[in-house]
Amino acid sequence: MSRIILFIFLLCSIVSFGQTDEKIIRVGYTGSTPFVMHDQKEEGIVFDIWKEIAYDLQLKYTFKEFPSTEEGIAATKNNEVDILIGPTTINKERAEEVSFSQPYYNTEMAILAPIIEQTFWDKVRPIFSKTFLYGVLGLLLVLSVVGFLFWIVEGRKYKEDYGDKFYKGIGSGVWLAIVTMTTVGYGDYAPRTPAGRFVMGAWMIISLILATSFVAGIATTLSLTTVQQDKTITSIQHLEGKKVAVPNYKKIMDRVSNVDGTPIAVHSVSEGYEMLLNKKVDALIYDQIPLEYIFQLKDKDEYILSMKKIEPQYYGFIFPIESDLKRKVDLEIIKLQENKEIENIVQDWISRN
Repeated sequence: MSRIILFIFLLCSIVSFGQTDEKIIRVGYTGSTPFVMHDQKEEGIVFDIWKEIAYDLQLKYTFKEFPSTEEGIAATKNNEVDILIGPTTINKERAEEVSFSQPYYNTEMAILAPIIEQTFWDKVRPIFSKTFLYGVLGLLLVLSVVGFLFWIVEGRKYKEDYGDKFYKGIGSGVWLAIVTMTTVGYGDYAPRTPAGRFVMGAWMIISLILATSFVAGIATTLSLTTVQQDKTITSIQHLEGKKVAVPNYKKIMDRVSNVDGTPIAVHSVSEGYEMLLNKKVDALIYDQIPLEYIFQLKDKDEYILSMKKIEPQYYGFIFPIESDLKRKVDLEIIKLQENKEIENIVQDWISRN
């Protein structure tokens, strides 16, 4: 009888030990598509990454969703979950409260904005810019001065060739200056006196420099003005006077404000995208991957996605400080990065649309 009791006691001890030794990992999650798909199932980039990690570490786990990153971080800090997964940006303020994993993905901010076609006036407006007109007027002034000097030294002596009137003589001198500068050389006018040849010879040398400078300056002005007239937002510099939906992230909001734009904080890429569709904002700045995912859902003829390396972003998982799980997950993340598994998961989700 005592043997039977001893056997039952040992069996219960073994079962009890096995049950207490197996820990269920409490996994919190939050974030935007395609990292976290908000539907009936736990799907998205971070779930695929976590399942790879959990499989290799032979972990059992349960999921719990949080409405926002801030609430998820607070729950992790209070040890309500063992790990928080999602597209959570690593920064100093958060790292003071919780512990971050090895970054599992590096990305950057991008700009999504509607394509705005230039009107006919937008295309011809550079011709009427002040810089362009000043350049043309400056060239005409120099030509007039050369024409006047030539009339002084030679035109008055040959009135039968250059005209007996003051304005005709200067006009002929300007014409000679033009054909000399452009190297056309029609031969209808040519200097005869040493003084006239000196004026035209000096003008030949000076015009080589001036012509090159004027043409280059005018071409640059037309080029820059045309770029400035392009109303499609493709960079931070285009945000002056624009309303821009941005994540609630101080660095990004400050960058928009520094170019005289108006940042409007949104809690998700979906919220910002809806504001863009409803024309409540002129552009949307958000993490590249969520924007690429949304961009695939829309006609590319209507919107343009610009990656300008606005602000590097490093995503990591979050643990309570001094978590025993962190180092194990770090090693698995490094292994997945070396095998390019994470990159393949990300590209697979983006290409699904």
